[in-house]
Amino acid sequence: MGKLVDYRKGVAKEIGPGVGQVAITGGEGKHMQADVLRLQANGRLEAAVPARSDQYFYVLSGEAVLTVDRDRYVLGEGRFGMLQEGKRYTIAGSRAPVEVLSVLAPPPASSADVPGFTGGVKVMLKDAEPLDDIPAQKKQRIYFVTPKTCGSKRAHAMIVKYVPETETTLHAHPDAESLFVFLDGTTRVTVNGSESRVTLGQAAFFPCGDNHSLHGDTGRSNFLEFHVPYGYTTVR
Repeated sequence: MGKLVDYRKGVAKEIGPGVGQVAITGGEGKHMQADVLRLQANGRLEAAVPARSDQYFYVLSGEAVLTVDRDRYVLGEGRFGMLQEGKRYTIAGSRAPVEVLSVLAPPPASSADVPGFTGGVKVMLKDAEPLDDIPAQKKQRIYFVTPKTCGSKRAHAMIVKYVPETETTLHAHPDAESLFVFLDGTTRVTVNGSESRVTLGQAAFFPCGDNHSLHGDTGRSNFLEFHVPYGYTTVR
């Protein structure tokens, strides 16, 4: 069953000093694990990317500092970071609380073994990446994770931009899980046959084969979209 998650209302589990974790996929995620990290101004999390997994970070609000191999990366709002398996890292709050989306693809419990990101660390800024305009579908895309952008076949990740007339009709991915994290504006999404208007602070997760649709609403909107694994099919 698909589900909507209001991660700003969710109860956070403490996983480090000044760091709380709000689950998005929870136990339903077989191909991905998605969580929102709440870092206080002095919050700090030290961890390592599991073997056979890529880890992706996207800053939803505030500013975080990512340290890997003594290199320091400032991750402001709208920055996307990816880490290679096995990399040890520290992510810390800066001057104010931060919300960071964390996605593991696949999660540690998975037995999947497909080629992943091998570049160590890569940080991308959504406003500096190429924009793929698709006029026939009235949408635009900014690609973060594809074999072309980073060599990984573990996930497909991008930002999608809608106008009010954009319509992605009801469909399913029988061989991939889907995650949508809403960023700006309002989008209409169908979950388990019921349509909701969603915006920043909400996410939608769909297991393999679960039907969903998305539509533009008043004004422009955009969201993060993940499919895991990368090689997936679409059935309408």
